[in-house]
Amino acid sequence: MKVLLVDADRTGFPNLALMKLSAYHKKKGNVVGLLGRDRGPTNPDEVYVSCVFKWNAPYVLGLAKMFSCPVHIGGSGVKMSLTLSNEIEHMMPDYSLYGIRYGMGFTSRGCNRQCPWCIVWKKEGKMRDHAQISEFYVSRWKRLRLLDNNFLQSPRWYENLREIIARKIRVDFNQGLDIRLVDSEKAKWLAKCHYTDTKFKRPRLRFSFDTPQIESEFQVGIGELLKAGIKVFHIFVYILVGYSTTFEEDFHRFEVVRDIGALPFIMVYNNRKDDQRLRNFARWVNQRHYKWVPWEKYDRHYRRKQNVNVKV
Repeated sequence: MKVLLVDADRTGFPNLALMKLSAYHKKKGNVVGLLGRDRGPTNPDEVYVSCVFKWNAPYVLGLAKMFSCPVHIGGSGVKMSLTLSNEIEHMMPDYSLYGIRYGMGFTSRGCNRQCPWCIVWKKEGKMRDHAQISEFYVSRWKRLRLLDNNFLQSPRWYENLREIIARKIRVDFNQGLDIRLVDSEKAKWLAKCHYTDTKFKRPRLRFSFDTPQIESEFQVGIGELLKAGIKVFHIFVYILVGYSTTFEEDFHRFEVVRDIGALPFIMVYNNRKDDQRLRNFARWVNQRHYKWVPWEKYDRHYRRKQNVNVKV
């Protein structure tokens, strides 16, 4: 049988579900291809489409009409309740589908936080253990991209972190870590592991500072990391803006992160196109213009350029 896999989002980020589907069908002896990478098999007998982002749903639904064979559509962009079967979910992914040379997967699923801007708790429910690292880790590569939504909240965070350290794995905590859960014990073990950025090159630990209400917890967590010996310039902080905060509150959180010496990164909620000042703010921070250009001067320049009223 010929199976065609379609990554509707085409973000460049490997799709874990499709890699597991590929492994499953190749194990059955089927011919598998990924649309766009190798064009995939012509006249497929079965098609699987993954759509993570809702704005791609119209494209996906239109694409499905082009095939006369069965088309299976999944992903949070279309229907959050759809999941892989247990057999497929726990297969070693087919990393050759995207040509990557690092392991990728979840040791835990869900999250006990109920952040209103996040779909994880709605889609996956409460935090629970999910899989052993050996289920998706390839030892010869020594590189692992963890997709856990709240790794430090996992019931097995300690065992998993100890294993990562013992195996000398370069680990990318891709979805970030919860700064509110960082205490002296967790900071001590994080300091012992080889944490990296998404390219497995630079030391990087990612956290978020999403609301003004967690400022004291944020400061405590950062303090524990620094006491454990983690360099402040290894810390990368996402700052959610444009959801339910004022610009003054957003700017204050940026200042807190900057003054600590960590790397701030502005995340504009839903990439809002209705607030040019927020978008200018994100560019000013994320491209590190704040290091040499004052915000007022930068914002005034771009708002004039964009024909936006410059009165504040």
